[in-house]
Amino acid sequence: MLTVEESIVIDKPRMEVWEFMTDPDNVPVYSSNIVEYEVVSGGKQEAGRICRGAVKVAGRRLELTDEMVECEAGVKVRYVSTDATIPYTLSLRYEDEGSGTRLTWHQESESLKGVFKFADPIVLKLYARDVRSNLEKAKTILES
Repeated sequence: MLTVEESIVIDKPRMEVWEFMTDPDNVPVYSSNIVEYEVVSGGKQEAGRICRGAVKVAGRRLELTDEMVECEAGVKVRYVSTDATIPYTLSLRYEDEGSGTRLTWHQESESLKGVFKFADPIVLKLYARDVRSNLEKAKTILES
């Protein structure tokens, strides 16, 4: 199991951060590796919602479908891939910190062996850097 966990403090109220991050229309706005992402069933910000999309990882396009399986407004959300080249689980947690919000991204994926010629640690390091960059971009958007 490969794990990436990054967190950032955004100087905005928790609900504002949660609403922005859980709106599927915003995913391609803050995420540099998402090339497509759209709701195919369910409400935008409710458990059971299913989205289909594609990401670019290490220069390779990977198709995905995920489901929002847990949703507690302003507190946490969890997505599970239902059809993806690399199965994953993504959890986002939101906590008050000072006058802002600590957003924590925790993603677990299966080994990348067989998908890439690279070793898992190299791809994992690159992906962690992408996650960090995406969180910083979300922070910039939200705080501007």
